[in-house]
Amino acid sequence: MRRLLLGVAVFIVAGIVLSVVFRDSQGYVLISFNGWQIQTSVLFAVAGVLLAVWLLALAWKIVTAILFAPSAIRRFRARRANKKARKSWHSGLEHYAEAHWAAAESDLQDRAEVHAAPGLHHLFAARAAQKQHKTEARDRYLAEAAKDESLSDLAVEMTRAELLVAAGENDAALDSLARLRRIAPKHPSALRLYAEHCLATRQYDTLADLLADVKKSDAVAEPRLARMEEAAARHVLSQPKDTGALSSAWRGLTKSQRANPRIAAHYARCLSALDEENEAANVVRGFLKKTYQPDLVMVFGRLSPRDDNAQLADVESWIDKHGEKPELMLVAGRLCMARQLWGRARHYLDSPAAARVGPEAALELGRLQERLDDADGARQSYRRGLEKAVYVA
Repeated sequence: MRRLLLGVAVFIVAGIVLSVVFRDSQGYVLISFNGWQIQTSVLFAVAGVLLAVWLLALAWKIVTAILFAPSAIRRFRARRANKKARKSWHSGLEHYAEAHWAAAESDLQDRAEVHAAPGLHHLFAARAAQKQHKTEARDRYLAEAAKDESLSDLAVEMTRAELLVAAGENDAALDSLARLRRIAPKHPSALRLYAEHCLATRQYDTLADLLADVKKSDAVAEPRLARMEEAAARHVLSQPKDTGALSSAWRGLTKSQRANPRIAAHYARCLSALDEENEAANVVRGFLKKTYQPDLVMVFGRLSPRDDNAQLADVESWIDKHGEKPELMLVAGRLCMARQLWGRARHYLDSPAAARVGPEAALELGRLQERLDDADGARQSYRRGLEKAVYVA
């Protein structure tokens, strides 16, 4: 209709212009055909030619419209369907952002197959379905998304893995994460998701295999990466059943893992469990020469090396060097009790520094007071320890 109105307007304007041009000299046109003669002004002849051309064009358009009506109707319907699909997509995303999960799922699935990217509809519908705990619908949408050849396998598997991890379906999540690693071995988010899930489900062997790539990808913050490395290393050190295998496992750790005091403390405990008390004590001594670590001091106090006098001497030398640290005072008191050095034990355990350790120091002091027949003092120590334990809990 707009084109028709435009044509009429052009025709009127052209007529006005021509009438002005030929106002003083109109001339004439003579047409003779088969005994017939037609004479008219030039202006009218030009107007007639223009009108005839316009009518022929209009007639041609009508004829072609009739001939190609079916395909035109199909194109019209396709454009209308695409418009509705885009509207459904936008509405679904808006509802998803508003956390209206049921409405989002309905809109995203409505006319999904008409949209240029039906797989994206299915992926977001799967997320909306999981928010409603509709796992069967979620899996169906994911299967539909996987059929969309325009959608990458990475997008589908990443979504599947995230949803399975969030739903707590651990076995299925591990399978999906393994497929995801095959699809994109260096993808930072995929590596982080896989490593975090392995840590949460105690899949330490798999976690150990991932750590090198996780570290290179910078996908995990340094404190969290240290926690992963520690968990994997502790698992590796806990497996050996003899000293040789344990030593090999320790040497197989990375330099940063061996420099971690918590991992070193675990290594010392593993040595102690294999009756390698002297070696465990040497590991702790070597580490504490470089830097002071409370965890290692506590482990050292639980060891039983052959030269127990040297053990107590080491602890007292650390007190002289580092001051009256709570854990040093506790360990020194415990070692003195084991050697029946009651006065020195009381000096350490009854100090303000040892009291800061918490219930454990109060328990050791109570035991010492019992040995010294100080029943009232022991009751008071046990009470303080109980109060601290309840307060901490």
